[in-house]
Amino acid sequence: MRLFIAAFTCLLSSVMYGQGVIDTLDYSSYPSQARSEIMSVKVDFEKIDNPFVAIYLGSELHDYFYFPFQGLDGTYYDFAYSNNSLGDIPFGEDDGLLEYDDDGNILENTSEGAKLVGRKFLITWEYELSYIVCCDGQNISYPAFLPRISHIEYDTK
Repeated sequence: MRLFIAAFTCLLSSVMYGQGVIDTLDYSSYPSQARSEIMSVKVDFEKIDNPFVAIYLGSELHDYFYFPFQGLDGTYYDFAYSNNSLGDIPFGEDDGLLEYDDDGNILENTSEGAKLVGRKFLITWEYELSYIVCCDGQNISYPAFLPRISHIEYDTK
């Protein structure tokens, strides 16, 4: 609880004073898999412009939820862990999943979100207090400052 209060106070003060969010969480007590997962999500965002153009790969729910995009340089970005602001773009929870008929034949996914797979988007992002779910199917939540989509629009270039 103290960790949440400290993180909330830091977030509130950064908003009030117009400063960016600073990651004040101490991840040293987290299991190594959780620390590794947090760093693997954050590492590529340290090198990318803001905003940046990316291709939507299609959301999927397997052991965890995935909301992936691919940068024009081929880098993979997953925004599944955050409260994304998606505007009125009709992303869904199973845009990238294949559908099957009773005989096991692949059918076309006709959801509105599936029609977005392969399209380019201009993504503006920011760090926000969120939770990463980890490890090996255990579904344990760990607080972390992770990237979220603060604004997204179709790329018209």
